[in-house]
Amino acid sequence: MAADGYPEDPTEDDALALFKAVEEKFPSNSLGNDKWYIVTFAAMVGGGQPGFAPTLYKELIKRPEYSTPEQRKALMRRIRETMMKLVSVVGVCKPLEAIFDIDAVTGAEDKDYSFSRDGWQCDEANRLRGFAWQDRIYKHNQGKIDDVLSSQRDFDWLSKNITYGLYLSDHTILNDIETELSVLCGIMIQNLPRETSWHLRGTRRIGVSKDDVETIQQCVC
Repeated sequence: MAADGYPEDPTEDDALALFKAVEEKFPSNSLGNDKWYIVTFAAMVGGGQPGFAPTLYKELIKRPEYSTPEQRKALMRRIRETMMKLVSVVGVCKPLEAIFDIDAVTGAEDKDYSFSRDGWQCDEANRLRGFAWQDRIYKHNQGKIDDVLSSQRDFDWLSKNITYGLYLSDHTILNDIETELSVLCGIMIQNLPRETSWHLRGTRRIGVSKDDVETIQQCVC
């Protein structure tokens, strides 16, 4: 506790200890060892600490699986896509801040200039793709949401065409489970009980076990 009575700001050592704790706790045996950092990035940036994003990036690229520029570029695409998914649930500023901070510590040979949404169109195919992913997450609860949004049509359009059509139904870089983990953690860290409940159920519906979902919640907390 600082002298003025306010909690002290977390340090880089605090962040490194947290990263280690999350990785050790994360259910890697069932979900794989390449998802814990997606949860960490989503919760950290969504929770208002984008300045520690480069700390995690620098720790990751020390590992043997990221020893070449191509491997580090592939990692960057996954981090960038996590930030893109996060925009849909926390807004653009925090993810953009994280991207600027990570870019500042990225070597020239590791910069990735690909553009995953080149050619995207806000068309009927996009809307149907977004609705199909919504249906997997919400199932029978989708009808109640649609009923509410029938008198809030701007948000119905936004949800189907942009939130889900543009951001969340694109699984070319992050797969379905990785996408939902980034969304769940970005929502949960904001203490939004309604949306958290929706996405806890959604995470179960796409195949993550009850025990794994509980452990993920513990990682975020």
